[in-house]
Amino acid sequence: MPVNRVIESPNAPAPVGSYSQAKQIGQFLQVSGQIPIDPQTGGILRGSVTEQVAQALAQIDAILAHAGAAWSDVLISRIYLSTDQDFDEFDAAYARHVPQPYPARVTVGAELAPGALVEIEALAVIPGTATSGLPA
Repeated sequence: MPVNRVIESPNAPAPVGSYSQAKQIGQFLQVSGQIPIDPQTGGILRGSVTEQVAQALAQIDAILAHAGAAWSDVLISRIYLSTDQDFDEFDAAYARHVPQPYPARVTVGAELAPGALVEIEALAVIPGTATSGLPA
């Protein structure tokens, strides 16, 4: 039977709705979209795109680590920006944090929670996870 578990890191914001921080099925780990939550206030971090990207990525770091993974295990990240005009600033901040070789990525403009400039999700493969029972 493949692994089927919910990941809830104490070092990332608790879900505010009917979702988990992440869920693993078999070797795959899907990290839910992370908006930048200020750990001091519990609200959306008030700051620049660069600051918000750093916070959202730090939250993903914590969730990945809790599941036994890292950015090197991420297949794809999906990025939602409140405006396409923030793409260059976002991309520079992302490149400073996420190690090469970069995962595949999708970046789109979207209406986000009030005050959020970015939301980031990731799909990873957990290292060392048995793949028995999965099709070749």
